[in-house]
Amino acid sequence: MKSRRSSPPVPATRQRGVVLIIALVMLVVVSLLASFAVRNAVSSEAVSGNVRTTALASQAAEIALRYCENATVTYVKSLPAGGTITYPATLASGPVLLAYTSGFATSTANWDVTSTNVLVVPSNAVNQGSADTFQRMPECMVENMPVVTPAGTALERTSTYLVTARGFGPEVAADDTRARPTGSEVWLQSTIQIQ
Repeated sequence: MKSRRSSPPVPATRQRGVVLIIALVMLVVVSLLASFAVRNAVSSEAVSGNVRTTALASQAAEIALRYCENATVTYVKSLPAGGTITYPATLASGPVLLAYTSGFATSTANWDVTSTNVLVVPSNAVNQGSADTFQRMPECMVENMPVVTPAGTALERTSTYLVTARGFGPEVAADDTRARPTGSEVWLQSTIQIQ
């Protein structure tokens, strides 16, 4: 009789759970990537919203600038030849021609009050169509700029005008008291010379 050789018994191995640990690590990595993607999307949306608001405020300021430029040209050209401008002189469309004072038009104290120096652009010139994009209408101010001659003397009444405008974003609330606005605000200036 032949003896059979039997192989030694295989020792019982313990399960180590490596697959479970790898799956948990992968789940954590995927969760972190998803949370970063969501945070990035929310941040990008906020940035694009701010860019849109600033662009709309810039458009409102541009509308006010052009509106006051046109009103100034119309008024000055309507004066008789050799006519003089008295200050303040109400323009046909509303703004006032002011004698130039350095820094006057850029000081918010001169804008954020109920004043006859500032023209509030009519809403039909700003909110065109059926949508009311802007709640607070843009504003502008016109100053007659002095010109300094080569001799150093200033000619007070000239044909050069400084137009200052400010526009507000759609989030700025309308305010009849014209208090300091809260929200986006854009300032623009131009100089025009009328021949």
